[in-house]
Amino acid sequence: MTSDPLLRLDGDYFDGNGSTRTRIQLALYADGQVVIGEQQSARVLIRLEQSEVRISSRLANSPRYLDLPGGQRVETLANDGVDQWVARFRPGLAQGMVHRLEANWRFVALTLVLVVASVWGTVNYGVPYLSQQLAKALPQSLLNQASEQTLAVFEKVWLEPSQLDDQRQQQLLTHFEPALTEYADLGLKVIFRHSEAIGANAFALPDGTIIFTDGLVNLSEHDDELVAILAHEIGHVAHRHGLRRIIQNSMFLFVLAMITGDVSGTADLVLGVPILFAELAYSREHERESDQFALDYLQRHQIPPYRFADLMKRLAKQGGREEGDGQGLQQYLQTHPHINERVEAFQ
Repeated sequence: MTSDPLLRLDGDYFDGNGSTRTRIQLALYADGQVVIGEQQSARVLIRLEQSEVRISSRLANSPRYLDLPGGQRVETLANDGVDQWVARFRPGLAQGMVHRLEANWRFVALTLVLVVASVWGTVNYGVPYLSQQLAKALPQSLLNQASEQTLAVFEKVWLEPSQLDDQRQQQLLTHFEPALTEYADLGLKVIFRHSEAIGANAFALPDGTIIFTDGLVNLSEHDDELVAILAHEIGHVAHRHGLRRIIQNSMFLFVLAMITGDVSGTADLVLGVPILFAELAYSREHERESDQFALDYLQRHQIPPYRFADLMKRLAKQGGREEGDGQGLQQYLQTHPHINERVEAFQ
């Protein structure tokens, strides 16, 4: 090995036993011999064949890593020199492929389009489908446990015992009996609670427990209006909307982490906004499904659908949402479809 080297590379040498770095110069010879020596003292640290060195792929002008068989590593910014090494001793299409693609703006643009399309497809189709299948697969015992814990929290924070007298509660339960019997396989149970915080409302838990607030009962002017609301809530239970929403929210966080590498800071804000809009859109779609479920029930049992519309308009007026509200951006920030859309199908 008396000839001059083909190339010399400056870099940092790590012996594999610690983080201490040593400035070195690597010499590559025509016969494939590699000699690594200290820059300051010219002392030879290691000799080996170039075939024993594992070379990292090039990515723009980031450092290249030359991993040695004994666990040592050389880090160098001499990318052009390493490329010459690869071209001389390791020719092949795959070498430098990442760098060539990364430097091609057409490929970068195509990749960006594919990433955006993949995220859009995942959020709009993949997540809803998977959440629906997972919700169907979960055992009833898990639904019961989740619902019990949720109800316990609600009763501690927002719900109080109902102020409706026993006769009124029993009257409503008797009126609800045909619907509860028809969907007995869902394990439905209706309870009444008072809540100043929640006001006039009704909601369903995953295990089939449906809660009516005193405010909603008092707001109604006909018991069939409450049957219409009951049918809507049964729709949520039948479609497992509560579970699907929990699963979807978890999947959104996973998608966000996959895109950004974390779920904090600016990435959380910038990419979380479109995901928030998507989640709200799912919530509105769940409400539409339950509205259709209620409409089908009312028509099947010859209950005037306008009963639902009348109570919904009263609820909207009480909540300050008159007809015409919720246009533009505000419409997209609502968890429920606009009141005009909802009552139209029931009139």
